[in-house]
Amino acid sequence: MEQKEQMIIGCDVSKDKIDLCLLEKTTGRTIISKSYSNNSSGHQRIVKQLSDKDNCLVVMEATGNYHLRFVACLAAHSLCFAVINPLVLKRFAQMKMLRTKTDKLDAFIIAQYGREQSPKPYQMPSKEQQQLKALITVLNNLLKQRTQTKNLLHSQLLLPGNNIVSQKPIKKVLFTLNKQIQAIQKSIDEIIGNHFKHLKELITSIKGIGDKTAQGVIAYLGDLKSFSSYKQVTSYIGINPAIKQSGQSLNKTSGISKQGNAVLRTLFYMSALSAVRVNKACKAFYIRLLQKGKKKKTALIAVANKLIKQLYAIIKKNIFYLDDYYHPKFA
Repeated sequence: MEQKEQMIIGCDVSKDKIDLCLLEKTTGRTIISKSYSNNSSGHQRIVKQLSDKDNCLVVMEATGNYHLRFVACLAAHSLCFAVINPLVLKRFAQMKMLRTKTDKLDAFIIAQYGREQSPKPYQMPSKEQQQLKALITVLNNLLKQRTQTKNLLHSQLLLPGNNIVSQKPIKKVLFTLNKQIQAIQKSIDEIIGNHFKHLKELITSIKGIGDKTAQGVIAYLGDLKSFSSYKQVTSYIGINPAIKQSGQSLNKTSGISKQGNAVLRTLFYMSALSAVRVNKACKAFYIRLLQKGKKKKTALIAVANKLIKQLYAIIKKNIFYLDDYYHPKFA
């Protein structure tokens, strides 16, 4: 029986529309180049267009929240799709030396990337993970607002005289923010308690990793099924070293890549600050690095990577971390 030609579908997703380009994988021939509305009706039209669901790979770039409903529709219809880092696609387009930029051309480039690189299909997070992500995003935003409001209130208190009129609305806003933050944190705790209790206990068994980091790990990484090594996790977070090397004239490590999940990056860095005090393996590692002349920030980043290595091991092995137990997986 002759195998059907695989179809690669590149989708450039924007706020109001989706530009689609369908290519034959072997020949690269363009079969379809059309635009659809980025709404439920447009999504259904795209799904109908892709009649041979088992022989299609839909490729798109991550575009904030604009692509999420489309992704949910593809998943509901059991279509195979990949979501690519925009920077990767930008570099791919530069490699092709393209100087023109249109939505249709972007869709073609995304399809070409899918044809040439065969990206790994995206694994949809669970409904509870998606809810956690949304809640954590709102919570972080409200925490920033609360800090700004506190600073504003403090600045008012420093002014000559006790200006109650200016302080009163600020205090009201602060009161409301506190109530909203408490309510969202309660919802987060309930979701984790009902669906991820064991996973949270595994994660927080690592000394230095607290509830906040555990919440972030569960929301963004889950049970790590989509990662085949701890190095992939560090790359996803963007806390892996950025190395520049060329010949004999250039050979240096320029900090970290910062091309990943900023929320997790911050959480693991803060966890590293705690781990160098309470996690025996991390503390010994940190001291060794300082004795070798490493800067404190560089050493802390290395400790954050060690925490990720410990995290990967305990989740994959489904065993609790023991601070007094040495094993190469945790070292």
